[in-house]
Amino acid sequence: MTDCSFVDFNIIVQGSQAPYLVHASYRQYTATGRLEEDIGDPMWLGRLEQMVATHGRPGRTAIEELGALLYERLFHHDVRDLWLRACADLDRGTAGVCLRLMTQSPAVAALPWEMLFDPDRNLAFARSIRTPLVRTETQFRHVGRTRSLRARLPLRMLAVLPEDPTTQIHPAEETRRLNEALGSLSPEVIDVALLKGRFSVVDLRQMIDRLRPDIVHITTHGQPEGVLLWQGETPVLTPASVLRTAFDDAESVRMVVLNACATAQGALNRSLASTGAQLLQSGVPAVIAMQSEIEESIAGDFTQHFYQALFTGPCPGIVPTAMSLARSSLYALNPDSIGYATPVLWLNVTDAALFDAAQLPKSIFRPQPPSVPRSHEIQALRKRLEETEAWFARLTPPDSTVLPLSLRPMQRMLQELLREIEDLLVQVHHLDAEPPTERSLNQYDEKLKMIDVKREAADRIAAILREAQS
Repeated sequence: MTDCSFVDFNIIVQGSQAPYLVHASYRQYTATGRLEEDIGDPMWLGRLEQMVATHGRPGRTAIEELGALLYERLFHHDVRDLWLRACADLDRGTAGVCLRLMTQSPAVAALPWEMLFDPDRNLAFARSIRTPLVRTETQFRHVGRTRSLRARLPLRMLAVLPEDPTTQIHPAEETRRLNEALGSLSPEVIDVALLKGRFSVVDLRQMIDRLRPDIVHITTHGQPEGVLLWQGETPVLTPASVLRTAFDDAESVRMVVLNACATAQGALNRSLASTGAQLLQSGVPAVIAMQSEIEESIAGDFTQHFYQALFTGPCPGIVPTAMSLARSSLYALNPDSIGYATPVLWLNVTDAALFDAAQLPKSIFRPQPPSVPRSHEIQALRKRLEETEAWFARLTPPDSTVLPLSLRPMQRMLQELLREIEDLLVQVHHLDAEPPTERSLNQYDEKLKMIDVKREAADRIAAILREAQS
């Protein structure tokens, strides 16, 4: 069973210009270091321009190289030693380690920290359920009172889907995605209301006042300065400061999901200038936004995977875990895309639970009408799952301490493959717990095929390492 608890590894990057002071804390220990660069450095600008030139698909190797550079700049000397201490605890224990990052300078915040990659462990922080990465902002200068994240079931969600004058975004498709993720859940778990068509920020505020939702999910076009809504019959860019007025006194709102491009992208000369960050300033404890442009299909996949993980995943209600699982799914579907690293999670509370899993009813799904049984297909998938889990349980990674140094990179590759397989197995179990649909059975089959590919690679590497030991 997955342990849903985390120990925080806090990193605060202080200062207004390079070099910056890095202060890290973990359990009772602290460490300090320096960060010598920010987004204004020509090297970082060049790297990010290359990402843009590939339309967000630079390839897995390029993404990991950029993430490794971020890791090497942030984790060195005492800070790296403290992180290694956390890794040792992670290996010995069952609790995860949540990396909580606060950056005072907008030029440091603008770096793509969600790509952070530990090259020694082949570990991508943001898509690992053992090491989720969140951003936080606790300076009283910028953020006042933050509401509690916890809400009582049933949760209320307001899905905000303004008409798109360009027809690039399809509200019907986003509605379908939400229904795939949430439609089968009991009304004792969540109730979803829709706000669609042409409406203004005033209409949105009135709807929030009337429904008092716990979650507000907004899908529209976005820019660093705001999001697209309507004013009468005219589409308008609603500035972030204006959108914030809908949330300033909305005490019921615990989480806002901005499924809109560039809404986590701020200005380099002003702290918390992005649309997402300004909603954080309104007192909302959890805000998810996109730090760059994101393809509609990837944004839709994120919606579906995030809410599925949040309500039916191994850690129901735990927002960072749901975020990591959603990112892991995006990575598994397209490892060459930066899509998995595009969503940003700000979490301004230490209790990361949106709801208490103990409150969930015994059966979280709606009663399903009789359907044509597909038991033979389900049984075949479950048999493949059982065989894979039996293989996973039998596989014992070789002892790295007796391996030649030249083979230790292969050992790390094996460890990363096994982590990815473990994440995929968790996702398959989510699908197995859902009422079977055409889409869920297809996803079940696709994920098992992904596991088969990684399993074959893991067997090859393990055979090489065993032969070297003999």
